[in-house]
Amino acid sequence: TIVTDNGGPFRSFTFEAFIAAHPEIRHVRTRVRTPGQNGSRERGFGTMKYEWLFREEIDDGLTLVDQIDAYRHDYNHVRPHEAIAWNRPADVYAGHAHPTIPNFEIEEILPTT
Repeated sequence: TIVTDNGGPFRSFTFEAFIAAHPEIRHVRTRVRTPGQNGSRERGFGTMKYEWLFREEIDDGLTLVDQIDAYRHDYNHVRPHEAIAWNRPADVYAGHAHPTIPNFEIEEILPTT
């Protein structure tokens, strides 16, 4: 299932043709003027903008693409996420970590005396 808002790209003939060609995908649109229905995705875009894209001046589309790819890599492969027990999404997706069991090394601090 893919949930989208009612923006132009998701109402286009091209997108509808793509969905029609993939019967395994179910397309659900949010209600008009209800961004809260797609809140996690909207929050994800906000995080990307404020934590990554607004840090420096981006002058052209190719630089924007590079920055978005770098953010995507950082988000999925570098950053631990609290919602999945401080694991990285790529590790959970690949089955190297469980979404409810932390997978990081715990430093053992021994007494010095």
